[in-house]
Amino acid sequence: MNRMNHNKVSRRNFLKTSAVAAAVAGLAPRLTFAVDEYSDNILVFVFQRGGIDGLSFLAPMNGHSDRGHYETLRFNGTMIPSANLQALSGGWGLHPAAAPLVDLWTDDSLAIVQAVGLLPFPNRSHFEAERYIELGTPGNRFTTTGWLTRHLQSASNLPESLVLPAVVTESTIRYSLLREPSAVTMRYPKSFDLDSSYYEEEQEVALADIYAMDNTELDVAGSQALAAQTIIESIDWNNYQPANGASYPTRLDNPGRLTSFGEEMQIIAQLIKEDTGLRVAQTDIGGWDTHNNQGNLPVNGWFYDNVRDLSASLLAFFTDLDVPSPNGKTWAERVTLICYSEFGRRAFDNADSGTDHGWGNNMLVVGGGVNGGQFYGPWPGIAPENLFQGADIWAQTDYRSIFSEVLIKRFHNNQLHYIFPGFTAEQYQPLGVVSGSLEAPDFNDPEIIFRSGME
Repeated sequence: MNRMNHNKVSRRNFLKTSAVAAAVAGLAPRLTFAVDEYSDNILVFVFQRGGIDGLSFLAPMNGHSDRGHYETLRFNGTMIPSANLQALSGGWGLHPAAAPLVDLWTDDSLAIVQAVGLLPFPNRSHFEAERYIELGTPGNRFTTTGWLTRHLQSASNLPESLVLPAVVTESTIRYSLLREPSAVTMRYPKSFDLDSSYYEEEQEVALADIYAMDNTELDVAGSQALAAQTIIESIDWNNYQPANGASYPTRLDNPGRLTSFGEEMQIIAQLIKEDTGLRVAQTDIGGWDTHNNQGNLPVNGWFYDNVRDLSASLLAFFTDLDVPSPNGKTWAERVTLICYSEFGRRAFDNADSGTDHGWGNNMLVVGGGVNGGQFYGPWPGIAPENLFQGADIWAQTDYRSIFSEVLIKRFHNNQLHYIFPGFTAEQYQPLGVVSGSLEAPDFNDPEIIFRSGME
């Protein structure tokens, strides 16, 4: 795919014209066939790094057939009393600090897929499991591009020029967007600038000229960064007021500052509402590797505080975006968010009041097009005979099925053979988590005939 034909970008031109489209015309064009009603939709991927304990985030309450097993398995201090849980439906309750998510659930904006994982077998290494999920190729850690990279490269309905199509609100690129030259890493937008106080504009013009001399991946990435810098510098980051009274969570030890995750979600919301062209964003929330003193309750509760941060940030994000966008929908209706971790934890807690690496886990799907207020996927149960190797929640749903369904129905990209190499029609099991395009998935890899060496 030829995406390398691009023009110069200079802040001087932007300031003269005040037209982003003119400043970045022709930047990183894609093979585009038809912009459609899905072209404006935005995907946000939240990675819960560390392996969140799914049975603490969502636990069976009194009356659920697994409540007795849960209490038996969680006798070392991680068991949450049924009365403390936030009741949803079907006998399930959210962690007490996840109360903000109840609003999204009752508004039918939150769906929870249970027992999701890497199939057919678990991988309990943080680094391996994270890499497999972000690359989109379980079992193959040497894939050279990420699943979001391949989505952007194969989407046939994106505008030909997007100034800021992909952002990671971290200090380094993530495997999901590996080798996507348009992806920008931006943890602190007020510092997204050349590290120079002198001749900055001249340096930008010189760099733009250099990047325009060739069409390599580096040249595209450099041009994209300069274009993004122009846009980001034009935004007022100091005086942002979230809409609808949205309140991003603040730090417990410093109420005058937002939490790191809350700040990142606010950055993404502001980029979206500024109509920067953002189509894909990834952010992380870590701290879920709770082997000891997990802390499910408020006093000295590490897990409690993390769940509070996650839940309050997600509610604030979608409340903030619930304002009209240029295409007639609200921004919230255009955004679909996937929240997932590399694996779950063991069904039982350990002697240190923590939980160890496991397998099946919950996936949250939130926002536009979500058929929310429901659980999805078969639940295997946590009776002793139903646990994998007597220890783990047995994963039933391949995480790629949910990612694929979201891409097809919300973004009109059915090129699954390209986005998830090796994923088959037999493995793809859509659950109806989102509504949208009815286009059939394309598993017909045109290059598969050559992979046997028959060329």
